Amino acid sequence: MIDIEKLKAYRIPDTHTTLTKRDTMLYALGAGVGQNPFAPEELKYVYEKDLVALPTMATCLATPYAWIRQAEVGFGGKSVHAGTTIRLHRPIPVEGEFYGRSEIAEILDKGPGKAVIVTVHRKVYETGSDELVYETWWTNMYRGDGGAGGESASRFPVQEIPDGAPDHAFDVRVIPQQHLIYRLSGDYNPLHADPEVAKAHGFPKPILHGLSTYAASGFAILKGLCGNDPTRLRLIGGRFTSPVYPEDVLRIKVWTGPDGLAFQTTVPARDDVVVIDNGRLEIA
Repeated sequence: MIDIEKLKAYRIPDTHTTLTKRDTMLYALGAGVGQNPFAPEELKYVYEKDLVALPTMATCLATPYAWIRQAEVGFGGKSVHAGTTIRLHRPIPVEGEFYGRSEIAEILDKGPGKAVIVTVHRKVYETGSDELVYETWWTNMYRGDGGAGGESASRFPVQEIPDGAPDHAFDVRVIPQQHLIYRLSGDYNPLHADPEVAKAHGFPKPILHGLSTYAASGFAILKGLCGNDPTRLRLIGGRFTSPVYPEDVLRIKVWTGPDGLAFQTTVPARDDVVVIDNGRLEIA
């Protein structure tokens, strides 16, 4: 059981990243970019000539991976990445030095034997500069660690998905080795590579990282709604609700409503199961 008071008092250490152009290109390949390898609209993300970074790469830079394990607050070891939102303040450079400052933004205790849900707010800057590049809100669910008491309802608004058909829909194929490529951007959890580990967790085979599904969805939105201009995507967020497997075909659905742009990612061939829900977008 997580000690909520200790968790509230814990300060997540600052994080630092050195980014190279190779890292930027490798991240894009792990998002499934390059399936049309001769198309200029894809080469710009995976070839050093005129290279630009995908906005969703914000999830990988100066990230305090597994900070909860060092916090000594009673974490039981069962963690699920539940959702992520990023807000871009300027384009992400394709190389450079970055540092991140993180703080716990919200702690929810769902009760004895249930989950503790923690959202961490992170601001990332270029080293040597006070200019903010982007912010992230990263939510993890720590299963079975509840019961110490505290708030149980989130103060963060949830983006509702409108009824009816979407205004836009884009299909994206997950390449067979996408899970193996994406992990090279920093998340080496064997669940995404080792068939035996995947089976031990109840999956028939390794699953795609939620953040690779998120990146693939973001790339489809870039091409479909932003004219393939990364500077136009200002915010993208959503909740991870079901696993994605290699060779799945994703469908990214976008609605225009009174509260702005909402999106949802599904897998039509598997009963249109929702894999990213309550998605929110801001486009310039």
